[in-house]
Amino acid sequence: MKANSNTVLTGNAAGGSVILRHPRWADFEDWVELRRENRTFLTPWEPLWNEKHLTRASYRARLSCFKKMTSNGEAFPFHIFRSEGNRLIGACSLTHIDRIAQSVKLGYWIGEDYNRQGFARASVGAACRFSFEILGLHRVEAAVKPDNEASIRVLDALGFSHEGCARGYLKINGVWADHDIYAKLSSD
Repeated sequence: MKANSNTVLTGNAAGGSVILRHPRWADFEDWVELRRENRTFLTPWEPLWNEKHLTRASYRARLSCFKKMTSNGEAFPFHIFRSEGNRLIGACSLTHIDRIAQSVKLGYWIGEDYNRQGFARASVGAACRFSFEILGLHRVEAAVKPDNEASIRVLDALGFSHEGCARGYLKINGVWADHDIYAKLSSD
């Protein structure tokens, strides 16, 4: 499979299987609904965002940016769908692809109603397979706040190794926060 804007990934979870595919305009309403429903749940783990981020114009601009990044091989954003019912349940993105270091940064989130059912693990596993097998990269890196026990369990279960702490790594909910850095190598 060649990596492009039509790339679709799959993974299996305890709660059913997942499909990862690039965001489309048809996803807008479901995406906005999921983001609004999960605002409180996601706030401790994400950068600040406001209602302007949920407008049609903002989504359209994001899709345009995604298309450019994907076609240039710079990043691969995915929406996560539960196979059963084709329900949008989260997002996963591979960004900051560095072809010299053969590395990529991974970010992901799952809506609260789908939390702790294996969907995050299935999605991250699919994204890692894509990074290693399709993109030919050597390293997948994820940053997680030290108190995000659920994400740490996902990374541990998938064989990521804790590499240390990055001070003031990301601005989360308006405050620069330390993050633990985890990585998985293609040779792991």
